[in-house]
Amino acid sequence: MVTSPSADLLTTALDVFPAEAAVLAADGEILYTNAQWRAFGLENGLVGADAATIGDNYLTVTIAADDASAQASADGLEAVLLGEEEQFILEYPCHSPTEQRWFLMTVQGFEQQGARFAVMGHLNITTRKLAELEVHEQNAYLEGLHGAVQELLQADSQEEAAERAILYLDRILGFPIVGLWLYDESREVLEPAATSERSDALLETIPTYEGGESLSWEVFTTKERRVIDDLTSVPERHNPETPLRSELVLPLGEYGVLNIAATEPNAFDERDVTLAEIWAGTVTQVLARLDREAQLREREREVLRERDRLEEFASLVSHDLRNPLSVATGRLELAQEDCESDHLEIAAEALTRMEQLIEDLLMLARQGEAVGSRDAIHLPSLVEGCWATVKTGDATLTVTTDRTVLADESRLKQVFENLFRNAIEHGGGDVRITVGDIVDKSGFFVADDGDGIPEADRETVFQAGYSSTTEGTGFGLKIVQDIVEAHGWEIRVTDSTEEGARFEITKVGFFDT
Repeated sequence: MVTSPSADLLTTALDVFPAEAAVLAADGEILYTNAQWRAFGLENGLVGADAATIGDNYLTVTIAADDASAQASADGLEAVLLGEEEQFILEYPCHSPTEQRWFLMTVQGFEQQGARFAVMGHLNITTRKLAELEVHEQNAYLEGLHGAVQELLQADSQEEAAERAILYLDRILGFPIVGLWLYDESREVLEPAATSERSDALLETIPTYEGGESLSWEVFTTKERRVIDDLTSVPERHNPETPLRSELVLPLGEYGVLNIAATEPNAFDERDVTLAEIWAGTVTQVLARLDREAQLREREREVLRERDRLEEFASLVSHDLRNPLSVATGRLELAQEDCESDHLEIAAEALTRMEQLIEDLLMLARQGEAVGSRDAIHLPSLVEGCWATVKTGDATLTVTTDRTVLADESRLKQVFENLFRNAIEHGGGDVRITVGDIVDKSGFFVADDGDGIPEADRETVFQAGYSSTTEGTGFGLKIVQDIVEAHGWEIRVTDSTEEGARFEITKVGFFDT
């Protein structure tokens, strides 16, 4: 049989309740407080009976408080005490001089013997709020980092990237005294590229660092960060009279250093160092990308200049040399009709060789042009077509590949035709040539059973003008290499299984892969 709880039982229940609790009358007077409430009062300076505050009017005190949270709690409490609301809940800060605290206030109204009462509780939620603030801070940091990285990636030069990197350290991470130095290779110095406004105001001049005279140069050369808690204890500091006391110096790879400083000692904790290192790594990657892009732009300018020179050369060869060559060939044919002479035959052979040289020179000059549209090309069909256009004599061709390659058909024909001519010129009229797949399926090869190419000559065979025979022009393999590389492929020469030469073309894009 369940009996009604005694007053002592209810009091005990409220005392073990894990929150500060009080019972209020309809007018806001505090009728009862539990042990948690009294303990909180004692912890915050109330003594004796005052710690309980029984008899005080909680509503009156709250209304009188000049605080937004207090006013909100007063409004909510009054609504419950008047019966307008049954429950009120509020989260509010209650900081002390030594710590940050947050509480959850709950007010629940009830009726007893025709009178209105309320039970009010205050639960300490500081742990949860601190965790929420930490998450919020981390999210804000990540959002700031994401935005800063996006801005950094929009930089068009290393100097602009340095300016944006400094802004992030100052405005987002709260490091007001920062600077970034970039290495000037021509002068062999670390040149200041960007500094914060606070740095400019604090330091009379921003130094340029030369070899062996500063912490920054040490970090740049060793590629190891330095965290200095007190600069006055570091004799190798650049400026003995510096107003700075703490410094964090971070390497930016081969591009420079990042300096973060403070006017008080021991200013940087482990978190500061971690965040700074993350940002320094990001800045280094952006500087590397900008360096590659600058090199690529310079390379493109060089290619354009070279192309202009080649076009001028091709025009000279095509018009200024071909016209007199045609005249000489025509006159020689007329002379051969009038008389017979071995000298005329030799002259005819020389003119034919000049014509071949001009053709090869023109083809070589045009290899700088970009590869055209790439089509799916059946290798066996293309190879057999190329074979038909070359003077093969008694040479034989075996095709063991059945692959389909993505390439510029016209220029790929030049590759096979030149490789076939090269094999016949060096291997003899009865040379046997094979076109097949490389074992790892990365490309194809053209091999012969001729004399092969000595290992010492395998790098020079692709140089313009190189030829081991008097019949060759020395441009055929150079043309092959240029076309292969224009496709993004690679070519190398090695021994064939028959001890001849084997040209391997790899990194090929196949249509049937």
